[in-house]
Amino acid sequence: MLTFEKKIDKIAFVDKSAVYKQSSLQKMFSMVFKKKDLSFFDYGLLNWEMLSDEQKMLYSYLRFISGVITYKELGERFGFHQRKIAYLMKINPFVYVVPCHRVIAKNSIGGYQFSIELKKELLDFEKNI
Repeated sequence: MLTFEKKIDKIAFVDKSAVYKQSSLQKMFSMVFKKKDLSFFDYGLLNWEMLSDEQKMLYSYLRFISGVITYKELGERFGFHQRKIAYLMKINPFVYVVPCHRVIAKNSIGGYQFSIELKKELLDFEKNI
């Protein structure tokens, strides 16, 4: 098991052409993408303390969903307006491991903080598991 002194505050996608020396943490994330599996990911590595109670509740729920869910369905489940759900998805610091890309609009794919194209790629990637 990997151990780290500090918790992860943010996960972000970088330019695919970026070259870097892989740390243990980077290797673990590479495994997440190669295996298309989050079941072995240690969520204790994430800095949950920096989140609001609403974020903790919603992001914890998202960890366990498979497939897609709409902003409206999440809003009804947690008693939030759809726009609040969209905002909380937009500020999600733990993209992919807290799969905000699986939250879609009723009649479209919805938005994504990085790009709609990336959201489509992630959903297509997961469909082929």
